[in-house]
Amino acid sequence: MRPVHWDHTDHTRPEGYVRQDWEKLYRAAILESDRSRLLQRIEDAEAAIRKRSRSLSKPPGNNEKEPGAITRALHILSLLRGAGQEH
Repeated sequence: MRPVHWDHTDHTRPEGYVRQDWEKLYRAAILESDRSRLLQRIEDAEAAIRKRSRSLSKPPGNNEKEPGAITRALHILSLLRGAGQEH
């Protein structure tokens, strides 16, 4: 699997790409099989999700489904983090 890189400084992309960023990082975290890289993947995904969540709270917040997806993703990442720390 190729590493997923996220450019925190690119503000020129259309809004639709922001959601795609956190989703890519989320998928990379849940699919990571290397335990030594799992925590970093989770942290990267959580940071991108928090950033996206803050942007959704500002007008115009017209995406009705994404906040629910964000909530579910954060929950799953927290479970994954806990499972990764058990071993």
